[in-house]
Amino acid sequence: MPGPPRDPQPDDLEGVVYESGSIRPYALTGGRTRGSGDLLPIEALVSVLGRPAVQLSTEKLRIVDLAMAQYLSIAELSAHMHMPVGVVRVLVGDLVEAGHARIHGAATPAYNPATTLSVLESVLDGISAL
Repeated sequence: MPGPPRDPQPDDLEGVVYESGSIRPYALTGGRTRGSGDLLPIEALVSVLGRPAVQLSTEKLRIVDLAMAQYLSIAELSAHMHMPVGVVRVLVGDLVEAGHARIHGAATPAYNPATTLSVLESVLDGISAL
């Protein structure tokens, strides 16, 4: 029968790598939750148009490197980069807006007045009144 848990010894921690450069997601996007364009679906395929000559952030360069050889979806980029999908959406949107990347295979969502907040609140109020 195993004994009580023990504190880790220095030898136990050999080879353990700690990530020291953790940055909060909102810092990577400047506090934005969506890019200047429409919200990109997670299945949207991303391709890059070559290595940009301008200076990009480390995260944007990682997206460029990952999507250079093949199309990757925003969800796949998020998984490869170990970053939230929302952050990757904003970063990809920035790359597309700057002309460094292109989106394939997903139509951008169109504005639908039936799903505005005021209409949805009115529907909920009507259901609650029943």
